[in-house]
Amino acid sequence: MQVRDAYVDLPDVRLFTRMLLPVDAEADTELPVVVFLHEGLGSVSQWKDFPERFVQECGLPVLLYDRLGYGKSSPRKEKRGLDYLHREEGRLGRLLEKLSLKKYILLGHSEGGSLALIHAARRPAGLLKVMTLSANTQEEPCITPGIEKVRHEYEKPGSKLKSALQKYHGERCDAVFYAWCDTWTAPFFQTWNIKPELQRIQIPVLAIHGRNDQYTSLVQIQNIRQLVPADKKTVILDACGHHPHFDHPDKVMEAVCQFLKPA
Repeated sequence: MQVRDAYVDLPDVRLFTRMLLPVDAEADTELPVVVFLHEGLGSVSQWKDFPERFVQECGLPVLLYDRLGYGKSSPRKEKRGLDYLHREEGRLGRLLEKLSLKKYILLGHSEGGSLALIHAARRPAGLLKVMTLSANTQEEPCITPGIEKVRHEYEKPGSKLKSALQKYHGERCDAVFYAWCDTWTAPFFQTWNIKPELQRIQIPVLAIHGRNDQYTSLVQIQNIRQLVPADKKTVILDACGHHPHFDHPDKVMEAVCQFLKPA
């Protein structure tokens, strides 16, 4: 497997990217690239070994990147509004255009899954399929208590959570954390949803959700099942929290590889 790290300059930001290529990828330039979109506290490195295993088992190249404000990418200067994921989707589109990706698939976790679904609603020509892990499709009452519990852990003296996040986000760790928790618990954000976007998706979707997600209920994946008019497959995993790819890596890998097989 080849690993290529690079920075990509867009008009307003610089994004850190990592490309993972199967051994025979150079010989098959027709392979679609699977773009991984990380969660609201995530980064390239926080996917751990899941991307490498994906390349080995599914045989497709992978592109990962640190979204604006995260990891090694440019810091975020703008305040988040109700449309911040839609603005992020515009940045995703510019990145894909800059990299000249002709055919690609999206795999997003948590709000990265939301980002993938928002992008799919635009119906870009090169997008073939979408896969989501614990995607958010609407605000709901159980989200705030779950996030406030994490805030409490983060603000404890000698917090292990804060120490762990600092390894990935460095001096901007507080900015990353509070942008996430303050946005999702803000009164203005309580009306947020992407139900209209779900109804515009016309490509196959695989959605995976944990039955014991500590932030959301199954209404998130039920929205995908009920509103996406295209072919879709939904998988609910028992004894599984907000990170299905860590809680049940074998089951997730089996589901995504099966979904990606040519018809």
